[in-house]
Amino acid sequence: QNRQINYAVYIKVPDADLLKRLGGRWTCQQCQAVYHETASPPKKAGICDKCGGKLYQRPDDNEVTIKQRLSVYHEQTSPLLDYYRKAGKLLTIDGTQSIEDVRKDIIKALEK
Repeated sequence: QNRQINYAVYIKVPDADLLKRLGGRWTCQQCQAVYHETASPPKKAGICDKCGGKLYQRPDDNEVTIKQRLSVYHEQTSPLLDYYRKAGKLLTIDGTQSIEDVRKDIIKALEK
């Protein structure tokens, strides 16, 4: 498309936090509603609040798979951070904040 990238937004979250976030995700087999063990648990463990379906954990949400995905990220994608940092185009945002605060920080960084 012959377009230039003005900024790359990096939402920085420690690996340990990502493991907790991704590893706690559960999905309803019937309606596909998504829950989280700590952030948004169902009222009754293992049962969907919306349709009563059984909750399951996707294969890509287990600890072994998540660690492998993070390893691939660090090896293959992470080097781009240095590229954009050196080009003065990397905006680093603290991803441990609330979603709303992350959104506000992204907007503030882009407005500068």
